[in-house]
Amino acid sequence: MATQGIVGAWFAKADQNTGQIIAGSDGLDTTGVYFADGHTNASAEGLTQVQFANLTGTVTPGYANNKQKRASKGTAYPTAQTTFLDLEFNAQQQMLGMESDGKGGYTPSDVLKPVYALFKTQTLDKQHDIYYALTNCHVTTGNKTLGTNNQNEVDSNDELTFNSKSPIVDGMFKGQAYKVYSTIDQKFSFDDMMTEVFPGYKKPTSASGSGTTTGQ
Repeated sequence: MATQGIVGAWFAKADQNTGQIIAGSDGLDTTGVYFADGHTNASAEGLTQVQFANLTGTVTPGYANNKQKRASKGTAYPTAQTTFLDLEFNAQQQMLGMESDGKGGYTPSDVLKPVYALFKTQTLDKQHDIYYALTNCHVTTGNKTLGTNNQNEVDSNDELTFNSKSPIVDGMFKGQAYKVYSTIDQKFSFDDMMTEVFPGYKKPTSASGSGTTTGQ
C-alpha cells in the first residue's frame, strides 16, 4: 500500500538475555521507550528518510528434469537505513552500543547491543497509520562528512542503519524479525502493539520521560 511521510519513530534498548526493554538511567529513556521527536540538545530531532530493504526472504528455485519443480523461501531479516535531521547525542551513542568512559568520551563496544525500533507512516489520505517494527537490531553508522559554513549553514545529518535479527523473546512476531501494523484493521490497539514491540513496556500514567505515546 502506498504511504506518505514519516510521522515518528520509537526506540528502546533491550536486555540481550531476556529481551525486556531497559528502563531507568541505563535506558534510552526513564520509561524504556524513546520517542525521537525533540529532546534536550536536539530540538530539531526527527527522521527525514527511512529506507527498508530485505522485507522478503530470498526465493530459491529447485530444478529437476529440466524443469523448476519447487521453490524455497528464506527468512527475511530487514534493514532500515535512516537519516535523522537531528538525534539526541546520548540516545545516538547508546543505540550504537558505544561505551561511556564517564568523562564525556565514548568508544565502540565489541558486543552487539540489541535495539527495538518502530517507525510510523500514514496512508495517502492521512486517514490511517502504518507501523513497521524491527526487532533485535544492531545499529551501525556509516561515514560522517563535516562541511564548513559559508553564507549558508552546512549541516551534517545523522545516518544510522538498523539491522534486524531473530527475536530474543520466544514467540515474538512468530519468530520473524519484523512485523507491520495498521489502524486500518479495526482490531488494532496502539497499547497492544507497544507491548508486543517493546517487551516490558508499561503505558505511562503521567507525562513522564520522553513521552512514549506522543505521535500515537
